[in-house]
Amino acid sequence: MLVPHALQAPRHNRTVLAEPPLAQVGQLLAGNRQRLAQNTLEILGRPLTDLRRQTRQVVVHTARVYLEQAGEPVPSFDDRSLLLAGHQPELFHPGVWIKNFALHGLARLHRATPVNLVVDNDTAKSTALSLPPGEKNSGPADAFVRPLAVPFDQWAGEVPYEERRVRDEELFASLPERVRRITSAWPFKPMLPDFWAEVLRQAERTPLLGERFAAARRTLERRWGCHNLEVPVSALCRTEPFAWFVCHVLADLARFHEVYNACVRAYRRRHGLRSRNHPVPDLTAEDGWLEVPLWAWHPGQPRRGRLLARPGSDGIQLRVGQEAGPKLPPISLTHPEPAVRAWLELEGRGFKVRSRALTNTLFARLFAADLFLHGIGGGKYDELTDEIARRFYGAELPGFLVLSGTLLLPFPALPARPDQCLRLARHLRDLHCNPQRHLLNGDLADPTARALAERKRDWIAHQPRDAAGRRERYQELKRLTRQLHPYLTDQERQLHQTLDGCRQTVRVNALLQRRDYAFCLFPKAQLREFCTPLLS
Repeated sequence: MLVPHALQAPRHNRTVLAEPPLAQVGQLLAGNRQRLAQNTLEILGRPLTDLRRQTRQVVVHTARVYLEQAGEPVPSFDDRSLLLAGHQPELFHPGVWIKNFALHGLARLHRATPVNLVVDNDTAKSTALSLPPGEKNSGPADAFVRPLAVPFDQWAGEVPYEERRVRDEELFASLPERVRRITSAWPFKPMLPDFWAEVLRQAERTPLLGERFAAARRTLERRWGCHNLEVPVSALCRTEPFAWFVCHVLADLARFHEVYNACVRAYRRRHGLRSRNHPVPDLTAEDGWLEVPLWAWHPGQPRRGRLLARPGSDGIQLRVGQEAGPKLPPISLTHPEPAVRAWLELEGRGFKVRSRALTNTLFARLFAADLFLHGIGGGKYDELTDEIARRFYGAELPGFLVLSGTLLLPFPALPARPDQCLRLARHLRDLHCNPQRHLLNGDLADPTARALAERKRDWIAHQPRDAAGRRERYQELKRLTRQLHPYLTDQERQLHQTLDGCRQTVRVNALLQRRDYAFCLFPKAQLREFCTPLLS
């Protein structure tokens, strides 16, 4: 049985984690399809099977339109069965990127359509590229022991990717040259210059930061034989199936609210989490207003806020934060279409609403996917999503696959390990506590040093039975140890220097062997060798 919370990223270089193993995906997918075909759940009076059929059609159509508008070739997939994955349009590490290649390979193997969700409803968390430092004529042990942050745009706070435009085009265009000053000392050539050339080509088409990254990445994927459909989450949130999904929640919001919070609290207890923000905060309730797990904001003012709703006999009043929003008509369980249409009109009235992490995968898995490919973090989240679906819908969501990998930048490992530092630290402690063991031949030639060492050995061998004798022994050993220290000053200083160097080198090794550096910092051949085997 899959236990997502227990999953850990692969520790070794060039390794992939798949749970369940890729060889068992066919069995998982067959079970998912069988359960979905037998599902009798209704959403506001519509059979889920009918809504899933419509959602698949909408997803494929929306993805095709999106790729066509980007000027990209569109693969010829149908809408009978969808395999989904997704991530923010950022410069992620190779362990994230391999999901796209596995998505394509598994879809082709199991006669499905691969769709990657561009999670552009999330916010940009950084506008800097993180990389290990390196300078000419300086060895790694002399380098800094924290990653460098090289900006590619001005920071303007967390803004949803769908709204996040590049603010400083000159800074953006100059990233490769500024990075080259650091990487010129590296023993390999990053693919950043070639990748950034494609990013800048996309800049002629769009001002959006995430869209430039996503389109440039897709160009590289196609060259390597990976050609998925792709669709922004923001586009899916404007579709009719998503409106049905949300209206169904709003129609029974008090119960959804109760189920959601109960599941979150049970998850925290189960995993010993004390923070009220993990894995997600509770939904709030205040003066008849209930928080809905969606983001909302007004176009042009792209600071996301929590969506709150207050159901009443004359409709459902919405607000974002403390700012009043539109009002929806009452949601009739027998005639919900007016509310669905009203929801679809919200954005035209200047009110954007987008899914959050949990509602994103809840909608994708319940309404669209036969199988969802998660990273480790998403898999942990969806342990919670599964429980919410069981309690609110009375249904099992299709099982999911967790996939991640570890690829390290090809720096040579430095000759120092944590266990070596530990041995040096123990040696230094013993030198301080037992100096008589470490006197060199030159020190022993000194009659005073020799006498002190012999007296300490005698006191160590002496084991008095009474408390007064033991106190005297302790004080004498302490005094003799202190008197021996001056003979070991040079040894202690040299050992301190060796230990400091070992610790510094271990820190640099840890810096060089982090798994979360952006894929564009890797050599192209190494990256391709890691990703493309998952296509078959």
